[in-house]
Amino acid sequence: PTLRLASTRLRHISGMASAAQPPPSKVRRLIGWKDGAKCDLGAGQRKTADLSTVTALYASAGSPLNAASPYHAFARCPPTASFGRLSKWPGPEGSATKARLLWDRRALYVCWELEGAARAPVDPASIEADALVATLDPSGSNGPRPEQRTIALDERAECFLWQPEKATANHLGADADYAGQRYYAFEINYEGKALTLAPHFGKVSGYDWDSSKAFNVWTEALAVGFGASASPVPSASNADEVSLKRVVVAEFYWDAMGIDPDREIRIGLHRAEYPVPVKLETGIKAGKAEFNHILTSMVWSSWVDPGDDVVNFHRPSLFGSLVLAPEGADIDCSCVAARWLGARSLTVVPSPVPSLEECPPGSLLVQAKYASLCGSDLPYFRDRRAASCYWDRDGFCGHEVIGIVLESKSARFQPGDAVMALPSSYFKAHAGSKQDWYDEDVHGVLLKSFPVRGGFSEVYTSHELYSCRLKECVPRMLAAQGLGTVLKMARRIGSVLGKTVVVLGQGQNGLLATRLMAQMCARDVIAVEPLEYRRRLARVAGATAAVAPAGAQAAVDEATGGRGADVVLEMVGHCQQTINDALALAACSGMVVAFGVPDDAIYSTFEFSLFFRKNITLISSVIPDPQVDFPEAVRLIEQGRFSTEGLLSHTLALSEVQKAFEMASDYTDEVVKLVIDFSRK
Repeated sequence: PTLRLASTRLRHISGMASAAQPPPSKVRRLIGWKDGAKCDLGAGQRKTADLSTVTALYASAGSPLNAASPYHAFARCPPTASFGRLSKWPGPEGSATKARLLWDRRALYVCWELEGAARAPVDPASIEADALVATLDPSGSNGPRPEQRTIALDERAECFLWQPEKATANHLGADADYAGQRYYAFEINYEGKALTLAPHFGKVSGYDWDSSKAFNVWTEALAVGFGASASPVPSASNADEVSLKRVVVAEFYWDAMGIDPDREIRIGLHRAEYPVPVKLETGIKAGKAEFNHILTSMVWSSWVDPGDDVVNFHRPSLFGSLVLAPEGADIDCSCVAARWLGARSLTVVPSPVPSLEECPPGSLLVQAKYASLCGSDLPYFRDRRAASCYWDRDGFCGHEVIGIVLESKSARFQPGDAVMALPSSYFKAHAGSKQDWYDEDVHGVLLKSFPVRGGFSEVYTSHELYSCRLKECVPRMLAAQGLGTVLKMARRIGSVLGKTVVVLGQGQNGLLATRLMAQMCARDVIAVEPLEYRRRLARVAGATAAVAPAGAQAAVDEATGGRGADVVLEMVGHCQQTINDALALAACSGMVVAFGVPDDAIYSTFEFSLFFRKNITLISSVIPDPQVDFPEAVRLIEQGRFSTEGLLSHTLALSEVQKAFEMASDYTDEVVKLVIDFSRK
């Protein structure tokens, strides 16, 4: 059968070490995060083992496997360099991968973030056991344990740990100098099972090592806001249609390996994945030919690069340096950010300051001054969408934000510039859909490695391609992001001169659309909105009529003599009925524009016959051109040609972000647009 990804949470317990934690003894001096970055990641580039260092922060809260979300327990940890194909090894480049580490006196904790189309492990019942033994252990004397054999055929995350008998002084020398020294290897598949061995350099053996009390694993697949599924939704029934990231968290117990955390430790971190989906013929057990094909076609990646063509992870030159930060030491958390905890639950936490050293050319580090809530943020707060790795990092899903450039890798922007700069969470989630404006040579950089950070963070990363310089950093400029999306829609619609336009929904973007349609000289602009106070605002914005949903049909009939609206803008989203309401209000040969973000992948209630028999043109509008629509929106607001009057209704501090989302979600106190002022305490 075709190997498929199980998208549910999987847990595998391989035995819990029961030894009590010893009292802290002397600990190595922490290399500060910024200093560590200088000698470690550089610009996120992989280096030789001598030059590769990863810092494990102290796990003051204990094992992350005991946390409500093991994945979030690593949020403050600096990442390794991005994994990649070893430069002189054969084969294609692997999928994006990084690892983050924690430690305490009991264990080392590693979190792999594995993007790409992860595949489920091979079913042992689908293989010929004798043929597999012959493939893995031709001599019949040194093979994996029976229960671990099929793991060699699986996609997996790998951790190798080695304590040199003598300090290397950051200079390994030749691999042969360490022949006979023991290390420990854990190759973990996506069910949390591991192929383990305790071999010696120069002799890959040690499969007889009893690792049952040496490690523990948690693994889960999380949806990612990236690619065609920029907004993952619960109703997507086929896991292959949703972009997923596999997260593997493992703890490795020092005592079980005889490793002293007060001495030098070296670490190998790798990934094995299939280049294409692996298929085994139904009803036919896989044999030696299939095994050889899988093993020889595996795509290998690592966080270090020895710079040679020796295809072998089991050697000292693939082990970088592991630095264990002492208890109480931390990386630079001088900024704070909102963090999502679960349904209707946000908190504000100290947060690592992102580093431009991890970002590609053109990147910006921005200090946020103001951010605002968008209607598309609310389903994530309410937990009505699939978990998304881009929203669960610090800063949540904020994307409407303006601020001041702190650092720049762009010739177009300098420190001190006021900017509307969309955070990396936004363009990482949308550039991958490759819209009509997308040019791989220009925009491909947006899909490179960035520290993903949402806009509800005091400091975040952006890029020149998603940034516009502002004359002044004032709250009204927050509306430029929303206006840019509405301008893209207006370009798709074309002229509305003399036409009747209906705008369903008068939230932020609905009000922007109402004002824009009025300024584009539509004959009638009919705003439809259930909340009376927003209907008042719609009239101020230029609506010729503002009615509740129950009165929409009568208002359209009165304006058009029963013919129907020329254009209906569905600005609501998040439910299926409103697109049918739009169809009902449109004239024959009219146009319906789907602007509101859908929560469902499939609209099972869509009235196709009505759409068909009325000859309606149905178009969508999403993801504006960042170099056309956003700069135009900034210009219109700065020149006073487009008013933001009535749009920004409330201002709160970042510390009140929970209250802000509750107000926006529950429509309390006549809220329209909530602003987060980062200067407020």
